[in-house]
Amino acid sequence: MLPKLRKGVSLLLGIGTAVGVGLTSLAPASAVPWGQLLFNGIQLLQLSNVSPKQTVALGQNIHQQVRQSYRLDSNAQTNAYVNRVGQRLARASNCSEIPFRFYVVRDSSINAFATTGGYVYVNTGLIKATDNEDQLASVMGHEIAHICNNDLINKLKQTQLAQGAASLAGLDQSAVTAIAYKLAVDLPNSREAEFNADDKGLQYMRRAGYNPSAMPAFLKKLLRQSSQPSFLSSHPATQERISVIERKISAGR
Repeated sequence: MLPKLRKGVSLLLGIGTAVGVGLTSLAPASAVPWGQLLFNGIQLLQLSNVSPKQTVALGQNIHQQVRQSYRLDSNAQTNAYVNRVGQRLARASNCSEIPFRFYVVRDSSINAFATTGGYVYVNTGLIKATDNEDQLASVMGHEIAHICNNDLINKLKQTQLAQGAASLAGLDQSAVTAIAYKLAVDLPNSREAEFNADDKGLQYMRRAGYNPSAMPAFLKKLLRQSSQPSFLSSHPATQERISVIERKISAGR
C-alpha cells in the first residue's frame, strides 16, 4: 500500500486492536479528512444489498492499488496456466456469473489472496511450491470461494463503515478503496470465513474434476517446511483445517 494511504487507513481502523476484535467497532479519527463519515448512529446503507456490478467496480479500484503495491508477473505461459485453472474452477463455482480475473504476483513468498468482484492473485512462490495442478487448484478454489461468499463485503459491513457505504453509493471511492484494500490484503479473514472457503473450495474442485485430496496434501507439505509461510498465519490452525477437510472428503462432501 502507498505510504500516505497506509497511514490514513491505519489511523482509521486502529489496526492493533481491530484484528483482535474482528473489526466490529471503530472510533472516528479527526485527523482523517473523511473520518466524519464513519458510523456514528447514522443509518448505514445495507452492504449486504451491494450488487454484483458494484462489487466488480470495487474490485477494479482495489486492483489499481494492487498494481501499485505489487509487481504483476508478465510471463505469458505462467499467466495462461493460472487463468486456465482459475476459469475452470470459476465455472464450477456458485457465482460463475462474476467475471473472474486471475493475476500472478512476482513474489517468492507462498501466498494468494482475493478481493471482490472476481479478482484473484497468486504469488509465483506459491505456484513453485505446488507439486501439481490439483494443489494449485486447491488454493485457487479457496480464494474463489472467498469471493463467492462476499467475504470482503462482509468485512466492510462488520467495520460499520459509513464511509464504505457512502462510497458504494457513489461518494469518495478512493477512501473505501483504501480501506477495502487493507481489509483484503493485510488483515485476516475470520475463522468461520476460512472454514467456509475450504468447504466451498472442495466443492468447486470436485465439480471441476480436480482431486480434492490435493487440498490437505498441500497443507501438509507446507507444514513440513522448516519455516512455515505467512500464508498459513492468517488461517485457522493448519492441522485443524487438514482434519476437517479430510473428514469432509471421506464423507464425500
